[in-house]
Amino acid sequence: MMKPDQPILIEVNGERFEISADQIEPDGSAAYDLALPEGTTSFQHHDKNKKHHVTVMNYDASSGTYTVEMDGQLKTVKMLSELDVLIEKMGLNTLKSKKQSLMEAPMPGLVTSIKVAAGDHVTKGSPLLILEAMKMENVIAAPHDAMIKEIKVKIGQAVEKGLALIEFE
Repeated sequence: MMKPDQPILIEVNGERFEISADQIEPDGSAAYDLALPEGTTSFQHHDKNKKHHVTVMNYDASSGTYTVEMDGQLKTVKMLSELDVLIEKMGLNTLKSKKQSLMEAPMPGLVTSIKVAAGDHVTKGSPLLILEAMKMENVIAAPHDAMIKEIKVKIGQAVEKGLALIEFE
């Protein structure tokens, strides 16, 4: 259970916020548990004079991130502990440095299908697009969890090896 006076540091789509416990009310419950009580998937968040409805859609234990729907928009959220912040300050957080910001064509081919759009959140292994090469369809998958910033190609476009396909945020 979270202490009422203890602020929470959260990261929403890469932007950090500090919120206090009095800004959050779970639906139908009087106390707020950082992990949310079992079976609770939505709550209200008060931001100044605005109330936001938040529904937890998915939790990825390997990255410690939640996919939530907030006021009709999907967002990636991570609650940061004091240890997370300390590790980051010490420069020991190597996870972010391994993430690609750009997906490049692994071979020459023809883009036959695009499975995502700008603004979509994808998880590692999610299909991004289909690249036809030597009469075979190759699924180009997300190398890590990410938000799609821009699609750099169009369906029917011929690409060379190394050409930028998708940019991640």
